[in-house]
Amino acid sequence: MKRKVRHIILLSGIWLLLFPVSALSQVNYQNFLWAGQAELSKSNFTQAIYDFNTAISSKPNGFEAYFLRGIAKYSLGDFKGAANDFTRTIEIHPLYTRAYQYRGICYDRLNNARRALSDFAKALDLDPFNPDIYVARGNTRMHINKFDAAIADYTKAIQLNPKASDAYLNRGIAYHLQKRDSLAMLDVNKSIKLDYFNVDAWIKRGMIRYEMDSLQNALKDFNHAATLKPDYPYIYFQRALTYLKLGDTTRVLQDYDKVLKLDPRNALTYYNRALIKSMQKNYKGALADYNKVVAINPRNVYAYYNRGVVELQMRKPKQAIIDYTKALTIFPGFVGAYINRSYARLQLGDSTGALADHDSATRIIAKARGDNRVSRALYKQYGDSSYFNKIMAFEADFLNGEMRKGRVQFQKINIEPKPDFYLIYAFDLPPSIYDEYHEDVFLDKNISLFNAKNKLGIKLLFTTKRWPVKKQEMQQRLQLIARKASFLGEPANALLIKGIIESMMRHYTLAIADYDSCLNSDSAIIYARFNRAATRAEKEETNYAEKLYSGQIGINRSSFGQGSHRKTIPPPDYKKSLKDDDQVIALNPGMSFAYYNRANLKLKLKKYQRAIDDYSAAIRLEPKMAEAYYNRALILLFLKENALACKDLSKAGELGIDDAYNVIKRYCAR
Repeated sequence: MKRKVRHIILLSGIWLLLFPVSALSQVNYQNFLWAGQAELSKSNFTQAIYDFNTAISSKPNGFEAYFLRGIAKYSLGDFKGAANDFTRTIEIHPLYTRAYQYRGICYDRLNNARRALSDFAKALDLDPFNPDIYVARGNTRMHINKFDAAIADYTKAIQLNPKASDAYLNRGIAYHLQKRDSLAMLDVNKSIKLDYFNVDAWIKRGMIRYEMDSLQNALKDFNHAATLKPDYPYIYFQRALTYLKLGDTTRVLQDYDKVLKLDPRNALTYYNRALIKSMQKNYKGALADYNKVVAINPRNVYAYYNRGVVELQMRKPKQAIIDYTKALTIFPGFVGAYINRSYARLQLGDSTGALADHDSATRIIAKARGDNRVSRALYKQYGDSSYFNKIMAFEADFLNGEMRKGRVQFQKINIEPKPDFYLIYAFDLPPSIYDEYHEDVFLDKNISLFNAKNKLGIKLLFTTKRWPVKKQEMQQRLQLIARKASFLGEPANALLIKGIIESMMRHYTLAIADYDSCLNSDSAIIYARFNRAATRAEKEETNYAEKLYSGQIGINRSSFGQGSHRKTIPPPDYKKSLKDDDQVIALNPGMSFAYYNRANLKLKLKKYQRAIDDYSAAIRLEPKMAEAYYNRALILLFLKENALACKDLSKAGELGIDDAYNVIKRYCAR
């Protein structure tokens, strides 16, 4: 069972005797419910989820814990997971209005307007005088362009609560979208008057004024918003657009620089800045920015296309051809990329390739027009890149504005699978780091028995986290264990422990030799086989990485000045590790960790469906193995099974993997 260590006050045995079991369960439920609410109020959403999980374990029909856990998940961008918790709330308490209201908001964020509107209708049946529900329904109606219905909802909310600033603000936006700008400004002004420090209201008014060409007033709004929230990059992005409309490219670039200082991974801002630099004929700077765009978003077809345009301007037709080819891989019907690649190929004297691209472009244009006549002027029009040279004015994913404590979905992470489980020697840790390493550990029945009964006085745990090891101290532990084992007559166990410690110190060869000796002494010790598989896989990966690195940078006398003809270094095949995991599973079909580790190997070998099967087996055996949900989700995302992946990510986040919320933010929160 997975454990997360928390400091709790233990009651005395006499006090506990006063409580029947049901009463004690209720006390635990209330304690963890209150603890979760406290964390929720401090925006510590992942900790709140853990507390609500514990409350639910104590009282499975406690609707409050499900509802509040849904709020925490929603705050982390896990709208599907939140909707599921609100559904469970409704199953337990069918008359709980707020669950319908918030589930409707989740469905709205998931672009399911039909279900959202159904939930808002049910919520209003239960509570017809709640202005917040009308505002939420108005938002959904506005998202599906039903502006009159949205305005009616906002108006009803204002009638019920004349100080509802959000209703005024959203009604103003709806009026603006109907081009009724005088009414829009009245409502937005009223919203600001009611909630002067709402930075979003100032930004929205600035955007409306920008679209009305009241540019100086728009600048005033953005400037004031910046005084309210100077670390919010979206303000500077919108202000840059206003400066661009005024023709002040110097200030545009200054504001884009501010955005990127606050949010260094904002691809849209790099893209826009590259366009400005291209217009200024700063091709080197533009190229650097397009490089950033494709590094952040490798499927941004416009970035490849425009980078190709810049490379042609820099007389680099070979690089331009590579970029146009990449654009066509992403979007095979991209006429402009064919036309520009044709031009680049002509520059290199490749008339055959140029003609092939010209013909491809002509066929696509003719098919789109429904005839076979493609004039030179029409061909040139399709090759015009001006459409892709427009500054993007739509809303970007501005992260820093929400990078508050607890908003783990906005942290920058590398999305990669969680590593293998190891059986480790759980030595005592300093109090300052104890929780960090003990919160992600597992036990199984046999290891629990071993820990309780072994005469060596040690404790073993399963974990994916590398514990901090001081080699000198561990060597002393090894010597002590060896002496004890010799005295107590437990040589096989001593070899197992020695191998475990050598693995923790990354002494791979020594560790594998110890596991070999252990199994020669007692072949029934499957944990030696289990750790040997993980250790051998890690050793092979380390050796492979070292060979790749040395192969990439090494220069010797015989190869100097020659082209790169070095042999491709084959990646590990993991055959021996797979054989060990297979044998562990054959000997103990109930060992979830072996299925998980074998799945990781199959993932590395790109046997995706087989890896999914093993992760699923691990989950069946250990339903709280968050790592298996997370890794299975990454494969499902790669296979474009996003709905299934997002379900797994929600479960992984619920069980304690914070990185899951970052992935949800990128691939599920649409």
